[in-house]
Amino acid sequence: MPTTTTIVDAYEALGALAPECGMCEGSGMVTFLLGPYEHSRECDQCHGVGRYLACPHCTDGVAPSGDTCRTCEGFTALV
Repeated sequence: MPTTTTIVDAYEALGALAPECGMCEGSGMVTFLLGPYEHSRECDQCHGVGRYLACPHCTDGVAPSGDTCRTCEGFTALV
């Protein structure tokens, strides 16, 4: 399995961006209704970037040892 640095470098070398975030559809913002009002906030999955590349070493930001994942620093994403 390629290392995380290799995956991120491959995207940059190809001039490609990470895949678009599926939760916010690439906008970086999520809109929701609160009663009759519409509110927007930063996307929880991509943290406002609009792109999302999942961490290959963890699923919840925690390494198997119980510590914060060193690859994604606890964000569960690389971008």
